[in-house]
Order: sequence, then C-alpha cells, then structure tokens
Amino acid sequence: MVYFQGVTKFIASYVFMLVVIFTFNIMVIQFVDEPVSFWKAAWPMGMIAGFLLGFKMNEKRQVRSNIGSLLQLAVLCFVGSLTVQGVISYIGSSNLLEMKAAKNLTVDFDAIWLVSQFGLILVGLWFGGWINEKLEGGQLLDLLPCEAKLLTLESQLLQPSVRGDQQQLELLLHADFIEIGASGRMYDRAQILNELPSEAVDYPVRTIENFRLRELSEGLIQVFYSIAENATQRTSIWKLEDEQWSMIYHQGTRRAP
Repeated sequence: MVYFQGVTKFIASYVFMLVVIFTFNIMVIQFVDEPVSFWKAAWPMGMIAGFLLGFKMNEKRQVRSNIGSLLQLAVLCFVGSLTVQGVISYIGSSNLLEMKAAKNLTVDFDAIWLVSQFGLILVGLWFGGWINEKLEGGQLLDLLPCEAKLLTLESQLLQPSVRGDQQQLELLLHADFIEIGASGRMYDRAQILNELPSEAVDYPVRTIENFRLRELSEGLIQVFYSIAENATQRTSIWKLEDEQWSMIYHQGTRRAP
C-alpha cells in the first residue's frame, strides 16, 4: 500500500512536469526550424519527481529505512515512468493529436536514455530523503533549548514551593489556561490559582519520566511525560509570548496498562 501510494504520487508529479515541458516545447518550436527532442528536454524530470517523493515519504518514515526499500520504490517508479513514456511516444509517433504545430517535436528515446532514467529516479529518491533528514535535524536542534526550558518549568509546577506561591503561578499559567484532571474534572485559571496554594503543603513528590515534545506552530509547543509515582500520563501546551513561556493547557490521565 505504501509503495502503491508512492508510485501514484510519483506518476502524478511526473505527468504534470511532462505537460509543462510539452507546453514549453510547443512554444519553442514556433521560433526554430530544427527538430526539438521532447524527451531530452524532459530528461531531469524523473529525478525531480523522485526527489519530491523521497522528501515527502521520509517525513512519514516510509522510505529511507533501508536500501532495499529504496531500490524497490525506485524500480516501481521507473516502471511507472516507462508506462507514461510509452503512451506519450505512441501518441506522438502515431500522430494521434494531429498537431501540425508539433511537426518538429520528436518523441523518440533510446536505451541509454532509459537506463539513465532509473539512475536519476533512484538518486532523486535518496537525495529527497537526505535533504528532509537534514532539515528535520536542524529543527530538532532548535527545539533542544526549548526542551530544557520547558522541562524546568514543568518541574517547577510540581514543587510545593512554587505551587504555594500565587505570584509564580500567575507567571507560569496563561490567562486562557484550562486543565482537565485525571478525574475528568475541568479547571480554569482562576480555580487553579485558588485551589493549588492550599494543597501545596501536603503535595507529594512527583518525578517526571519520558519527557518529550512537539512543535504545534511557531511559539506553541506540546509536551508529554509520565509521573513515576502515580502512573499517570500528562500533556501540556506552552505558549511563548514576549519571550515568556506560559502554560495554556494541561491534561492528566491514567497510563494505559
């Protein structure tokens, strides 16, 4: 199913680019007397379509798991491109379109051209995945300082000294803060500011485990973690405004057995 979807996307991109090349060639032959080779003009399109597919599928971790899967996908895309090329060449050689304006546009291709297409598709798939990994790696590096900062803030909210200090809570909780507790009860910011300080003295030790995060949008990050002592899974959404992080949403639930 993954390969079928990938080949379908490849062919769609490939056909679109061939249409663009064909239109461009039709415009060019109006001004030249020499024959123009359609497939020579379309030579890099297989690599470009492969690059787009490799980039997209690597985002979903569907391509670059091993060289075998990459080769299989390249072969299927190559077969798909051959089908498209065969149809177009048949139409052109049979003059089914009966386009007098295209009399100088040749659609013949040779074996060397075919072999090079497979190599270009394979290179495009690999390079697209490689570029995506590099870009994603840069994003992860950008998130590392945020991870350390938000882990510190989450840890502070588990400390009795912070939970009992209303001024600190006001800084950490966004004006639109909402919490859904493990019991299913919903709290707004005013309720939390009213109830949390009174519970701070007897608040038990809580240890964060498996802390991770994801960026929802610029300045909006969701964190996930577990509490070791009571087997709960928690998630919070933090918002960055005026270089200040504040929690806008929090939810706790029982960890799945």
